[in-house]
Amino acid sequence: MKKNVLLLCGLTAMLLGFSPAQAKTEWEFDREIELDIKPIDSAFSADGNAIYILTKKNIMIYSLQENSILDVIPLDKKFTGISAAPRSNMLMLTSSSGKTITLIKLSESTDLPLDSSPVIGPADARVTLTVFMDFQCPYCNREFPVLEQLLNKYPQDLRLVIKHFPLNSHKFANTAAIGALAAERQGKYLELTREMLKNFRSLNEETLIKYAGDVGLDLEKFQQDRADSAFQQQIQRDRQLARRAGVRGVPSLFINGRPVQNRSLQGMAAMIDEELKKK
Repeated sequence: MKKNVLLLCGLTAMLLGFSPAQAKTEWEFDREIELDIKPIDSAFSADGNAIYILTKKNIMIYSLQENSILDVIPLDKKFTGISAAPRSNMLMLTSSSGKTITLIKLSESTDLPLDSSPVIGPADARVTLTVFMDFQCPYCNREFPVLEQLLNKYPQDLRLVIKHFPLNSHKFANTAAIGALAAERQGKYLELTREMLKNFRSLNEETLIKYAGDVGLDLEKFQQDRADSAFQQQIQRDRQLARRAGVRGVPSLFINGRPVQNRSLQGMAAMIDEELKKK
């Protein structure tokens, strides 16, 4: 019965002059990209925001958002084809005359200016570990001792730059960040940071003053410095930088601008060693 009903509906539609719905593709030229050298092949990045353009001597990375070449990867061999892995930062190069496939692993880095952020470690260190943190974050509490272990492991080659990214859900985190910056004016940033992270569950106005006194701060100067609007402006710059860097949670760590995926001591030490080899 159902087949007969469908057949009847189809015949009725034909008799009435109806035709089946058809998909229609609308299109327009988006842009033309002018190059200084003839391209051999190209491939979109996994996120669709860039094009990898293969030439005789290099791979040009073209940003669709910036409308410009962001970087160039030099090549010491000739290739005729390029493709990008759909869900990873891997490129595959092939040659019509060869019997090998070359894989290139890409790692992006973000420009994270020092600004007026607190720095722990030698100013001229070869590797910079930047952390975006929140003083009421339990994960920041767990991670900070690992960062100090890294500083001890690389006393001459590593510096720690701290950016403040207080979460809206942590009501005292912004005030705590201002307190830490005020403590820096008396050379006690690290000491107060340790105390606040160690006692992150009990942070409030009363305990902040207690911890400030415990680490030896001049409390009268500390209170005066906390009122300086420059600290809130600095935190706001850190927030804006975090958004540009794609930070969505804390702690977020970068080693020489490269995002850290493995936050263990061993994982970060491996990244630091890689950076030191580059130099």
